[in-house]
Amino acid sequence: MTQCMNALFSMCLLLVLCSPVVSRAALRLEQTPQKGLITGTVVDAGTGETIGYASVGVVETETGTIADEEGSFSLTVPEAHFGKTLRISAIGYTPKDVKVDDLITQTTREKRVKVSLTATPVALPEVQVNASTWKKKLMGGKLGTQTKFTHSFIIYPRPLPANFGREIGIQIGNGSHLSFLNEMNFYLHTNKYEEVLFRVNVYYLKNGKPARNLLPEPIYVSVEDRKTGWIKVDLEPYNLYVEEDFVISLEWIDCYPRTHSQQLSLSASLPGLQTTLFKDASQSKWTKVPAVSMGMNVVLQQKE
Repeated sequence: MTQCMNALFSMCLLLVLCSPVVSRAALRLEQTPQKGLITGTVVDAGTGETIGYASVGVVETETGTIADEEGSFSLTVPEAHFGKTLRISAIGYTPKDVKVDDLITQTTREKRVKVSLTATPVALPEVQVNASTWKKKLMGGKLGTQTKFTHSFIIYPRPLPANFGREIGIQIGNGSHLSFLNEMNFYLHTNKYEEVLFRVNVYYLKNGKPARNLLPEPIYVSVEDRKTGWIKVDLEPYNLYVEEDFVISLEWIDCYPRTHSQQLSLSASLPGLQTTLFKDASQSKWTKVPAVSMGMNVVLQQKE
């Protein structure tokens, strides 16, 4: 008797799922735009070419993401952030601020918005190098496996793309010395991705927080095969000189597979001797955390 009832229930359920009325309702639901959804592409205003890995987010909030390598992005903005400003930025371009409501309306009307950024190349200062003595220094943290703490790039239960743009850096007390950046090193404590892509950023400080990015072009770091441990980034080809305190950071911008969030973290220690700064989303505020050490450092040559 029970088996017959179960069979009858299964047949009724199948008829409901396959009925034309339900199919039309599902179609209407699929065609209804998701509230607060913004989808679009970031392009160069001069050439029309797409700009990969542009930062997209509501200013000074936790809502943000990173465009993919083809400049495409999708971001759902909560109602609490309607009326705020969404900023799109990329290294070598002037950031663009647009009202969230305007982009939501445009997405609803056109399905996809196009955001154009104007190129503003960063001019590196000219540096006169003579026969003076240059001394190599390692500045920052040396933490590896010997740590009980980590900094995770993942916040649950955020959708995976909403974690892209999270960034962590360390403040380097360079003072007024003229220094040449040789390399950056960071220690991946956990990594469950077949491939993960980071962007290295170097900022000068303003009011104690990262401000102007001094890079003339993006520096990308790809880590494959779930590799963990120390990762070295060669900075010499970028010809980077600094003459004041700065922050060097690591920003998570992409991964494979893109199916769901998995573990991804750096070694950390509390208490520590460094000043650490982190950003929760691509356009959110920086937060300073004193006395925290990270598995992150920079090697530079300093003019004595």
